[in-house]
Amino acid sequence: MSCFDYYRERFQRFYAEQAVAEHPVVARVAERLAVEGPVIVEGREEVPAADRNEGTLVAAAARGRVVNRCPGSHGHICCNYLTIDLYAGCTLGCSYCIMQSYRNYAPMVVHVDTAPIISAVQAVAAANPGRRIRVGTGQIGDSLQLDPLFELSRELVEAFADEPAVELELKTKTDFVDHLLGIPNVGRAIIAFSLNPPQIAASEEPDTAGLEARLAAAARSIEAGYRVAFHFDPIIRVGAWREWYGAVVDRLRRVPAERVAWVSLGTVRFTSALRETIPPRAYMFDEFIVSRDGKMRYLQRERVELYRYLRARLEEALGPVPVYLCMESPAVWRRVFSDSRSAPAGSLLAPLALPAGL
Repeated sequence: MSCFDYYRERFQRFYAEQAVAEHPVVARVAERLAVEGPVIVEGREEVPAADRNEGTLVAAAARGRVVNRCPGSHGHICCNYLTIDLYAGCTLGCSYCIMQSYRNYAPMVVHVDTAPIISAVQAVAAANPGRRIRVGTGQIGDSLQLDPLFELSRELVEAFADEPAVELELKTKTDFVDHLLGIPNVGRAIIAFSLNPPQIAASEEPDTAGLEARLAAAARSIEAGYRVAFHFDPIIRVGAWREWYGAVVDRLRRVPAERVAWVSLGTVRFTSALRETIPPRAYMFDEFIVSRDGKMRYLQRERVELYRYLRARLEEALGPVPVYLCMESPAVWRRVFSDSRSAPAGSLLAPLALPAGL
């Protein structure tokens, strides 16, 4: 099945806010979906209640700030990531997805005008001379699930190609990269893949691309000039987890280490609201504690064991590539990286200045 057949099967309705109704992306998407319309509404709130579900796409104008700090977690170290809310929503069906507990608007929303986003990121770069600007579109939706349909990531890659400080990360659990492979100059853009062992993905990530498909997409991305990144997040402590995760890391030995921008590690975590929302999962019968940010996490000794194991395996497979922990406490960072060369430099973690009015 082509990705366009996938979209036509997945989405039956297409709405557009009046503010972006004449945007060329809207007409292109309507043609590719082979639907009448789009149906024009003044605002996304006017989409009829019967259509407020995952079979509906909404092309919209961005609201509020278009570049934000990663929300992070209280009492936990943040990696100083900036987020762009380009695609809002996801239908990949991951059991642990935190959006299930707080997102109250079911249609997939796409902010089709990238011009204010590009200007805002360039303003951040200008306000932080000499600093790396790590920015990504995968915070509240998969960066590439809808991208072959809307082709918005291309606009960002091309816009930042000559910005030496900007590292644009496109994070995905799909293998939808082919529409990005013909860009002559990709600058410092990074295509990133979330990874879990097939034994876990089969039950917890049912509609995502398989491990081999993601790794094949990573290889194609490297060949096209991109760097890649890998995110082991969430790491789930079930079954023969050492063997399962070790086998995934061993697959990374085929990846040229110099083309790996970074690897992140994070264990499964969830709010009490999410625990109430999703059906019982095998991993939820482990022992958890409430952390300072209110999220449930494995006991600290178990998180440290998981991270140390994966860090050591990654160093064996890839050498001293940058490895960092996602939403972890200072105590865990110290215990995991006290004897390692892999911990990122302090400049990666120091907050960036965000100009007012973005």
